[in-house]
Amino acid sequence: MPKSISVVILTFSLLATAQAVANPLQLFVQQCLQYKPSLASLDLKQTTPYQTLQFEQLTLGFNNFNDRLNYYRHLATHNQREGLLMCQLHLADELSALLTAPQLSSFIAELEDSHMPYSLLANKINAITLAQLDIDTKSQLHNAQATIRRNLSNSNLKLVFNNAQCQLDTNRDDTNSAFEISLAKYLLLQPDEQCRKTTWQAYQARAKSKNQQLLATIKTIKQQVSAPEPSIASAEAQSAPLQATQSLSTKPLLTNQLLLSFLESQTNNINTAPWNIGKTLSQIKNTPYLGPKNSSDLFQQVVDVLTPLGLEFEAIPLQVQADMSSTNETNTTASTGNGTATVNEPSEPITTYRLWHQQRLVGELYIHTSKHSMANIIRYPVIGQQFAQASVVFPKYLSNRRQAMQLVKSLSEAITAMPRGSQFYLVNKLGVSTDNYLLGYYWLSSHLQHQLAYLTPSAREQFAESYRQQLRVFRSKVAWYYLNSEQQGDDINNQQLNSAINQAFQASFNQQWPDAKNMAYSFNGIANEGLDYYHPLWQQNLVNLINTDTNASITNRQVFDILVVNEDNLSLIQQMSIILNPPTDPSSIIRRAFNVGNSKI
Repeated sequence: MPKSISVVILTFSLLATAQAVANPLQLFVQQCLQYKPSLASLDLKQTTPYQTLQFEQLTLGFNNFNDRLNYYRHLATHNQREGLLMCQLHLADELSALLTAPQLSSFIAELEDSHMPYSLLANKINAITLAQLDIDTKSQLHNAQATIRRNLSNSNLKLVFNNAQCQLDTNRDDTNSAFEISLAKYLLLQPDEQCRKTTWQAYQARAKSKNQQLLATIKTIKQQVSAPEPSIASAEAQSAPLQATQSLSTKPLLTNQLLLSFLESQTNNINTAPWNIGKTLSQIKNTPYLGPKNSSDLFQQVVDVLTPLGLEFEAIPLQVQADMSSTNETNTTASTGNGTATVNEPSEPITTYRLWHQQRLVGELYIHTSKHSMANIIRYPVIGQQFAQASVVFPKYLSNRRQAMQLVKSLSEAITAMPRGSQFYLVNKLGVSTDNYLLGYYWLSSHLQHQLAYLTPSAREQFAESYRQQLRVFRSKVAWYYLNSEQQGDDINNQQLNSAINQAFQASFNQQWPDAKNMAYSFNGIANEGLDYYHPLWQQNLVNLINTDTNASITNRQVFDILVVNEDNLSLIQQMSIILNPPTDPSSIIRRAFNVGNSKI
């Protein structure tokens, strides 16, 4: 490695909670606004490996600032959000400057003429470039999405009934932020099905008049920037040997029409309407949660299950953490050229672990308690450049299986982000393609659930999962029909389209809903994820396929290495070709994923 190329060493720092984050957050915003990345020193006369190493170092600070910005969002108070917004706008401007830098086009051309993994990096940069919008359009899109989210919030809603027979005394005082709880309570207590139906359907139409034009605007913008879809032929090229994949496609394996076919394959009539789900669940026997009540005990059992996968958790002694905290407090103005900043010791105690994978240090995991379970990836790994940092919070005590499973999912999210083995930041964060970038997370969550018997869902929880799945299937169909329709108005007025959506609702819930098109204006996913709203269904089906038909010679450790670490930058088809029994050509994998059975979300 040339002497001019420095290696970024992991700096250990304690994380702050919302109560202690004020000063570090202000420091972060100041450093963010002063940060100006540049590709001016990118030496285009050097070899491709040297250029990519330079590119990673020149853009690493930008990526780290962006990730820490996302981390701080959930810690900031209302008064601190303005500073974060300024940082976000500044980083957006800097990204535009990077993407229009004269050196970038020559660098991309060099990558495209090279073999894997350099051609993959070119695909990632090109995808980001193509997704860029001009300032006015970007502002229009973000404002529309934020307004829809605000319109769907329930802060100013309350149940008001024109029909006195539908009124419940127990609901008269439930208003404001408790609206959704009140609605669920109402649907559970209301004995009249027609009242339940009318109330639930009215709830789905609560923001229709406000969201119609906004959603039409989002649709127009996304249609303008959407790229041509890959064909099955292009997907088949991914099944060739790794050394032959010179221009690996990063587009989804499912084409637009195959997506609708997939959703049809996942449709299962549960014979229960959404307005009746509470009543139905209350009549199904539930088994108690018999797992650890103390979250630290569950965490230790998860660690024990992860050990055979090659993972090791090294707890940092409290005295070492205190020494590190003291050092950090005297170095709060340390260099942040790579987007890292020290933060004050939190009021809640933090347990810090160094995470190792097969004797390779991959980063630090910070654990502390909070009301709800959640994971945050503070810094993504880049081989030879930096280690990962992640934070996981969860309740101190667990009272039910849902809380335990949420803890497991949060740990899975953090753990699968930390050992990723690419030398490129963009590949470690976004994956090789949209088909497999979260596949490791879904597989590990499923693996842990199967290994810890007390996480097996009860009959009631299984039916609730079936309902959630069908709701996602239906909403994914709504998104597909709406975003693929050709109408130019601000509502779904086409009779044929209306009929298709109504039939989709009936296929999943065995009930008629003439105004089922209203669902398009009732969930944030259509405005944010759009057609990609189906992704959890697809990912979970691939996991189900792995769980039921893995090649007998492949161990769970190997599956973890292939799906999570993915040091060789394998595509989905290449991964499945190694893991599954044949046939593993693209068409066969699609067919098998369609038929493996309904997925669980």
